Amino acid sequence: MAQSNATGSSGVVRNSALSFVEEAAPAQGSCQEDIAHCSKEPVGQDRMVPAGLKALCEAYSGLYPDQPNPLQVTTRLKYWLGGHDPLDYISMYWNPGKPVENIPAHWHYVSFGLSDLHGDGRVHAGGGVTSGYGLELTLRLAADTSSTSAGAQPPLWPAALLQALARYIFTTGNKFCAGDHISWHAALDGETRGGSRIRHLLVAEDPQLKAIDTPHGTVEFLQVVGCTGRELRAAQRGSCMDVLKLIGEDPRCGAGGWLVTRVSRRVSARGVRTRVSGPAQLAGVTAAVRYHALPDNKQCGSEDASVSPGLSPRVEQEIKETLQRGLSCMSTDRSGPEGHMSTDSFEMSSIERALPRIPEVMQGSWRGEEEVEFYPGVHLIMNAEGASLLPLAIDGRVLHGRHFTWRYGSRAVTLLPTGVCGAATTVHQPYAARGLWMQILIPNPLAFDMSKKVAKFSSLAETDSESDSGDEKQKNEPILLPLTLSWPEYNFKITIVQDLDVLL
Repeated sequence: MAQSNATGSSGVVRNSALSFVEEAAPAQGSCQEDIAHCSKEPVGQDRMVPAGLKALCEAYSGLYPDQPNPLQVTTRLKYWLGGHDPLDYISMYWNPGKPVENIPAHWHYVSFGLSDLHGDGRVHAGGGVTSGYGLELTLRLAADTSSTSAGAQPPLWPAALLQALARYIFTTGNKFCAGDHISWHAALDGETRGGSRIRHLLVAEDPQLKAIDTPHGTVEFLQVVGCTGRELRAAQRGSCMDVLKLIGEDPRCGAGGWLVTRVSRRVSARGVRTRVSGPAQLAGVTAAVRYHALPDNKQCGSEDASVSPGLSPRVEQEIKETLQRGLSCMSTDRSGPEGHMSTDSFEMSSIERALPRIPEVMQGSWRGEEEVEFYPGVHLIMNAEGASLLPLAIDGRVLHGRHFTWRYGSRAVTLLPTGVCGAATTVHQPYAARGLWMQILIPNPLAFDMSKKVAKFSSLAETDSESDSGDEKQKNEPILLPLTLSWPEYNFKITIVQDLDVLL
């Protein structure tokens, strides 16, 4: 998803199918006319503005009454006409901040399109409590110190970033919530030479935009906040809200209470802890993962785990369809910096709730409607991103009596300690598949051994030089992939590969 900030004479942002509208001036036959005038039209003409769009305009203009015509990005081809960008508009407001509270002047980017703008079914099905997905995304970007005035032009990369996030939500159906984190693994602004350490995102409630009721349902405003790799790991292992609080309180971060993102920031917030002694709150992530059955090594007398017995035709077909959907998503032209949403966090208390927003192919599985298939052994294959959370899964979850899940499309793998309510596994049958949901029982002896062997894996997904201790001189030896760990006595293997190899 490489993106260029260069614009042509027409103002088109190359590679993203976005166009830059200087003053959001009305155009004949264009939806821009609606948004440009939604805060100024006489009451008698309100019917000309879609109700959902009007509600958002009122929320934004209420915060910025002095900016009736904000700078704006709009898609050239609307999503409901076959375009690839789900957000109809992204407005960019100038915010002077609050210097007395260490809140810097910044650009405030706000989205239109994750909620239901039109109410006629062209994008979202109506009738729910929430409008569309029930949210809109925002981002606050610290202004360049050389151009801190409302007359300056804001960077366009945040608009492409918000489009990429919206595309993820539309593609997967996974909504963000305050407290979630998003692994991006690339500079948010797409720059490859600057070495920015702001390479991931945390999700908070927008501090100035409160939830609203619209004619199509409720809408909340979620702000994405740039963070370092160290802050991301702290959020994964502890509390995202605690990390956000530390970012807001540390003057070196330049975020203030409104959590303004400053991409030039080189240090993590003071007090960030990546090692937590208690159980981790994170119960699962989205990461590339697959599995296959191993033969019974007691019967065949071999520890060769490279041979996989045939799966049932139903499971083979489900895996094939899942892979095809994954490849289709990967081939879609995307805007924004090179990166990916790989970890959307969720915290659950029992195995039945380990997979929120379960795809249709798995809905019967967790309710026990799907037939359980027991495997004599399992070979688990995952990418570096997923494997980087193995230490958390074992030390922060399984050894504390909690489960941990990797989810990839309609496929999922859950590591379980003994005694979890609702699990299909037993001590004598530790590998159970319900549809495409593989449950793997990890007894304590195996968990302790795994803890030792996967301890260094937390560095697998990192690309900057900031260590968990904050010591830039501390460097871990690179881990070469592919890498396989084997526990023959349990007939269990884990192989870590590059991203694309997971699909093979």
